[in-house]
Amino acid sequence: MRLTKYFKSGLIGRMAILKGEDELLKKYAALAGDHVEIGCLWGGTAILAALAKINAGVKGHVYSIDKMSGGYWERGDPGVDYTTPTEERVRRNIERMGVQDRITVIRADSNPLPLPSKVKPVTVLIDGAHSFDGCLRDWENVKRLAPKFVLFHDYGTGKHPGVQAVVDEHVRKDAGWELVDQEQTMLAFRRVKA
Repeated sequence: MRLTKYFKSGLIGRMAILKGEDELLKKYAALAGDHVEIGCLWGGTAILAALAKINAGVKGHVYSIDKMSGGYWERGDPGVDYTTPTEERVRRNIERMGVQDRITVIRADSNPLPLPSKVKPVTVLIDGAHSFDGCLRDWENVKRLAPKFVLFHDYGTGKHPGVQAVVDEHVRKDAGWELVDQEQTMLAFRRVKA
């Protein structure tokens, strides 16, 4: 399931992951069970996760949480040749790809996590706050959900110093989690059972 042609077509909007990271995300999103993503404002990762579940023939829903305000949503990104998709376009892309029954877009801040109490995700992707405090808050909230895997995006890029600091100072030092995969700037940690 190579989706590069969809990304290049602009159908999904900017896919904020590097080559190879899409395969890493698909690997974990293809597990049976729910997937939660925090701060993935482009919508493409939610579509990719839903398609990975469909392709693998597994049950599971994708919840995409983003406040969809501030930053690129309000200013756009004049340094590159794409425009920030509106919430309407993100939803239209989801419908166009035929995965609307697999994705719930939640327009809200991530603290507290605005998830239905029944949601017990198997995987979580954190691609949210640039700040240390925001990323640490997301990590602490996600740990309480006790997913099997947590993926961090934008580690080591310099653009998200909060991600770098939280991973180095908290996640790597937490005996309950171990690094199991890395591709470019995306890291995957597995929960270690006591």
